[in-house]
Amino acid sequence: MQTNNIELEYKLFGNGKNTIVFLNGFRMNFGTWEKVSSEISIEHSVLVFNRSGIGKSAKATAEQSGEIVVKEIHRLLSKLNITSPCLFVAHSLGGIFANLYARTYPNDVLGLVFVDATHPLEIAEIKKNKPPFIIRCINDTLKSVEKTFDKFKYSEDECIKETVIQIQNAGPFPSVPVAVISGEKKIPFVSEQEFSVHKGYQLNLLKLSSKSKHYQCQQSSHFPQITEPEKVVSVIQSTFIQAVSS
Repeated sequence: MQTNNIELEYKLFGNGKNTIVFLNGFRMNFGTWEKVSSEISIEHSVLVFNRSGIGKSAKATAEQSGEIVVKEIHRLLSKLNITSPCLFVAHSLGGIFANLYARTYPNDVLGLVFVDATHPLEIAEIKKNKPPFIIRCINDTLKSVEKTFDKFKYSEDECIKETVIQIQNAGPFPSVPVAVISGEKKIPFVSEQEFSVHKGYQLNLLKLSSKSKHYQCQQSSHFPQITEPEKVVSVIQSTFIQAVSS
C-alpha cells in the first residue's frame, strides 16, 4: 500500500465491525504479533503493518518524527477504508506513536492496549545512565555509518526527543479505556536501575486515563505477546468490550 509516495507492507484480515490496529516496537516486524493477531482475527478485523524501513516497507526518505509517523498511519487507515474508531495495540516504542496518535486523532481511537510500552519521559530518564566512554564512541561511530549507508538512515530513534516534545504539545489524551500490560522479568542485558525506571513508568502510563487497568505478565520480559500471547489476547478482548460498552 502506497501512502504519500511511501510503500508500506501490511496485512488486513479477519472479520469484525471494528478493527484492531497493531503498532510494532522499534525496528520490529509485524510478525512479532502473529500469535496474538491470529486469535484476535477470529472475532475482529486486524491490521498489522511495518513502518518505513522495516520488512518490505520502503525505507524512509525523511526524518521520522512522531508527527510524520502518525500522519503516515492515519493515511494508511484512510487508504484502506478502515472505519473508525479503532482499538490500538502498541508494543515498546510503538506506544510512543500510539500515545501521539490518540492525542492527534482522539475520535479515531476506541481504546489503547500498551504492551510493555515506552512512556515518553522514560527515554530521557534512562539516557541519564550513560554507558562507558568507549561504548559511547563505538555507538556514535556505528550510528554515523548507519545514517550514511543503511536503510535506517532516517531512524525513528534519531527524532525521539522531537517526538516527546510533540506529545507534550499535542492535545489532551482522550478519555478512553487503557490497558497496560507489563513484563515482570528483566531482560538480561538491561541493568537493574534501568528496569526499575521502566517499571515505574509502566505505572505512569496508567495515569493517561481514568479508565485504565494494569496487567502483569510474570513469565515475560519485553515481549509478552510472544511469551504469554493468551494473556495479551484476553486483555485486548476485555479492553475492547470495555470500550464499546462505555
